[in-house]
Amino acid sequence: MTEDKTSENSFILSLQSFYMKWFNYSLLKASRVPQIVLGVILLIISYLIFQQIYGSSPRVANILLFGVIFVGTFLLVALYHEKQITIIFVSCGISLLLASFLFDSFKWSLVILPAGDLFHGYMEWEVLAVVFGMSILVEATSETGLFDWIIIRMLKISKGRVFPLFVMTFLLTFALSTVLANVTAMILISSMILTVSNGLDYDPTPFLLGAVLATSLAGMATLISSLPSILVGSRGGIEFLAFLVVSIPFLIGAIPLTIIYLRRVFPPEKIPLGKGSQDSLDTQMILSLDEWGVVEDPKKFYLAALSLILTIIGFILADSVFGIPIGVVAIIGGILAIVLTQSDEHRLLHELNWDTLLFFAGLFILVGTLEATGILEDIAHALTEISNGDIVVGGWLILLISSFVSGILDNIPVTAAFISIVESFPATESNPQYLWFMLLFGGAFGGGLTPFGSAASILAISILSKEGRPLNFVYFMKKLVPISLLLLIFSGVYLTVLGFVFHTI
Repeated sequence: MTEDKTSENSFILSLQSFYMKWFNYSLLKASRVPQIVLGVILLIISYLIFQQIYGSSPRVANILLFGVIFVGTFLLVALYHEKQITIIFVSCGISLLLASFLFDSFKWSLVILPAGDLFHGYMEWEVLAVVFGMSILVEATSETGLFDWIIIRMLKISKGRVFPLFVMTFLLTFALSTVLANVTAMILISSMILTVSNGLDYDPTPFLLGAVLATSLAGMATLISSLPSILVGSRGGIEFLAFLVVSIPFLIGAIPLTIIYLRRVFPPEKIPLGKGSQDSLDTQMILSLDEWGVVEDPKKFYLAALSLILTIIGFILADSVFGIPIGVVAIIGGILAIVLTQSDEHRLLHELNWDTLLFFAGLFILVGTLEATGILEDIAHALTEISNGDIVVGGWLILLISSFVSGILDNIPVTAAFISIVESFPATESNPQYLWFMLLFGGAFGGGLTPFGSAASILAISILSKEGRPLNFVYFMKKLVPISLLLLIFSGVYLTVLGFVFHTI
């Protein structure tokens, strides 16, 4: 009897153990089994829906499929920023595998081989080359104390006050971006921002987000200040001085407006993190700093400055005089800096920002596979029909739609894709360049609509994450979307008045 009772209790305990192991909801939730099951169910349902759509319209099904992959990827990156490289490359692998099965015109060579034309391949090799070369240049020149020298000069001029320092950083970023690629300018300025912020115990976030806006404004300053401006200028037949006549008056109004806005959303009294950093003792200490005290070897200092100046000149003359890509100039500049400053190349390669390079590589593959669906071409044709050939309506549609799409994709492929709609409109003798400038301004300000709208914003977020200050999606949009939309509308009104009141474009 006792044995039967013991056997019964053992059986009951076994059932309870089985129940607790397999049917306890808290354990299931902790092991993420419900999420996995739900994910599998959604995948099965999505596959069945895709199969039905694909049977009737393969092209629509491909657009939906790759659009979901692209948007889903960046939603996951926004939620799990620390896993961004893993998420990006898993999505790239899925996209390339699906593209090889679903696209008859898919060519692996577009992914792995550089194309003669930057816009014919998935990979933006020139951007990657610029990031790689300029990262080496920055690391090599920073060892000589060049950037510390510039920082101390800025500190002495601003006397350590937050707002003057903020304005000087913004203007310096703008100046660098007018002759360098946006990514290059961000790489140069971010090291200075971090040094200043760490030294004075300031929050680097306002400075870096201000730099993002500065690169957007600089991207439309000259014909050589960004890849979209180079493309628009060459395809639209816009001369260098004619471009400046349009851009300079706009920037005279836009730059002060942007600085006033940034001062409002980032009050100077909120930027210092510590206490007492603004008293007279700190000011006296800053004024007593010796900028030459950070320079160990004056010879290397001047050689580093020479390599930087020669690289900037090379960027300016790369296409017009030498006929070589700016990525080649960046790599040559990095090598020149290593040779002149006699830096340790092994240490420099170890300290490069490889995460950013990998992120860009994955981003370009995702954009390329999305472009292969033809969705951007569909948008261009739809805009042509909606506007009925009216140049003013068409201009505003191009401005708004290209800005929105640039906030999701990079403005380089968006600009390339929207060239077809600009060229499809009938040319007018009085306004031959109106649509071209609307396209350029729309793509430039689209970068401030999302954290992934421009290479500069991606780089800024990556830098802040490495500093232990990760930005979430909502914070970025709350701070930068209002001014980006304001500048977008301002630019549209400005270009429309310029084109149809003064008839200068």
